[in-house]
Amino acid sequence: MVPMSLNIKNEDVHAAVRELALRLGISQTSAVEQAVRDKLAELDAGDTHEARAARIRAAVAAAQDAFRGVELDPFARDLYDPATGLPG
Repeated sequence: MVPMSLNIKNEDVHAAVRELALRLGISQTSAVEQAVRDKLAELDAGDTHEARAARIRAAVAAAQDAFRGVELDPFARDLYDPATGLPG
């Protein structure tokens, strides 16, 4: 394999890569590699935005069902809609 290089001329991208590398305690090259591989794995798994959104909506609906009918303390009762469980 022939060595290749990237020439990224976007300071925001550079800053994000530096931050990711710092947080992970790895080199910037390794941070880019890990981020790209993670994203490719996510795409391969079919974990699209729509699929994640559907899972989140299902989790919210399950949480609403689980807490529907739960008696809240008087203060909290005024903050939430009893029909939906959402802030009112």
